[in-house]
Amino acid sequence: MASGNSRRFNGNKLLYEIDNKPMYLHTVDKLIDLKKSNENVDEIIFVTKYDKIIDNLKNKDIKVVKNNNSEFGISQSIKLGVSNSSNNTYMFIVCDQPYIKKETIDKFINQFVKSKKNLGCVSNNDILLNPTIFTSKYKQKLLNLSGDKGGKKIILENLNDLFTFKILSEKEVIDIDFKYQL
Repeated sequence: MASGNSRRFNGNKLLYEIDNKPMYLHTVDKLIDLKKSNENVDEIIFVTKYDKIIDNLKNKDIKVVKNNNSEFGISQSIKLGVSNSSNNTYMFIVCDQPYIKKETIDKFINQFVKSKKNLGCVSNNDILLNPTIFTSKYKQKLLNLSGDKGGKKIILENLNDLFTFKILSEKEVIDIDFKYQL
């Protein structure tokens, strides 16, 4: 998901270059690689409000959905992702976590599938973080979200159905909101 407003960053953080690559592309490229190597990844849907990002992704093996209503909050991006998916399981990953490793995402997905749970979330120091996974059991609840409320509410209401994947590296799950975090 890449529809935020980057107010705290003082500019569009998703286009900010890290190692000569826009921040959002770090996540996109990892997911495209995973789609080639992980049988549990068969569709990538990228939701954004930014035309420049949409143009840059035209030749990538992903489905891009424009979020024309990002002012309604994160719930709008979630709804667009779910309603444009043909799958029964949805992973939500933000594009301002450029340091998360492809191998970490891969292990999270594979261990979630083995867990037989319907919700998945990574954690660091017992704090629930992105990325998250929801099966179709929670599809309607995702579609009913509103405002700037994401899927965490659903997760907290259903902890008995949650698979938690612990990530030891804080750097991997840092959500970049300020330039000093880079």
